[in-house]
Amino acid sequence: MNALIPLYVTLQTFVQDRAEQLQERRERGDRGASALEYGALIAVAAVVIAILYGAINGTFAKKVGEAVENLFKGGSS
Repeated sequence: MNALIPLYVTLQTFVQDRAEQLQERRERGDRGASALEYGALIAVAAVVIAILYGAINGTFAKKVGEAVENLFKGGSS
């Protein structure tokens, strides 16, 4: 038996399933996310990044600064 047959069958099944999904999507009129949904997603991501930056900036920056100072002082703390 050829070793490529299972791979071919898997690929054929995947492509056929994908084509059926696209056909169903066209029939339903589902076109994907709108610009408003993408804008909301970007806004939420920006808020999360701002919160994380604010939380990390205070403690993380101090600890890194102290570690760098200790490294160049000789490491005695």
